[in-house]
Amino acid sequence: MSEGIKRMIKVEKIVNVDDAIVEMVLNILGETYETLGPPMTFSATLRIFEKSDGSQFFASHEVVEGKPTISIYVDKMSSLPYDVAVGGIRRQAAHSILHGSREFYSIKLPSELKRAMTEYSLPENFAMKILYGVSMAIKEYAVTKFLLNGGFIDDQLAYAKYLLEPIPEEAASWEFVKASPLERIVYLVMAARDVSSVMPLTEDPRFSGEIKMFIEKKIEHLPPNYRAKVRKVAGEVSSSFNGDVFRNIDRLTNIIVRELIDEELAFYRKTTQPL
Repeated sequence: MSEGIKRMIKVEKIVNVDDAIVEMVLNILGETYETLGPPMTFSATLRIFEKSDGSQFFASHEVVEGKPTISIYVDKMSSLPYDVAVGGIRRQAAHSILHGSREFYSIKLPSELKRAMTEYSLPENFAMKILYGVSMAIKEYAVTKFLLNGGFIDDQLAYAKYLLEPIPEEAASWEFVKASPLERIVYLVMAARDVSSVMPLTEDPRFSGEIKMFIEKKIEHLPPNYRAKVRKVAGEVSSSFNGDVFRNIDRLTNIIVRELIDEELAFYRKTTQPL
């Protein structure tokens, strides 16, 4: 890794993290920046935690005080195959290049989502969950496409298979939320988010068949009509994606409102039954 790249990354070690792990993470970030370009602000903060303290992910990206900030949780990462860990870390570097400014994390509610909130008297926290799922679907799709175009194929393929591996908690969660219209919609949006993130791999004939099989395994616990909805939403991300993140978010929000919110809540609009 060049000295210029090293100077871009400010490392913050949080308690008892082995120097070898720090070096490994820095090398992955450095390789990504040297191949694809610097973070959006030409600098980034790397925070490496010994323990995740409840975080859902082993690696994440956010913008803190205007600077891309990558967090790595060693306890979660250490149990993963090496190529999966590399793929996940590399994705955070890609986020810092593509989405490394505050505007990508303070997105306004699209007009169609506002309309649905008013029409169905939806709570704000529901709308924010939908916006989060939609924005992550778009940004994760963009990151995968960016990395594949940059030649980082093997670790992204490994990461996609890891992401799509079914876990028992997902089926249990569906059973828990399916009776609630709002929770059901949120669940389906998050499922579409995960599938959307791997869609660039389905566009490559070398991997398309295998990844589509993994997608089907991921959503097989859902009823057929909802599996079709998840496929349709993810397919729309793939077919209509362009370089404008915010237009893509607006477009996908419109599809979510039409395909999920309006269809799922139409019955309640005609009755007095509570959501």
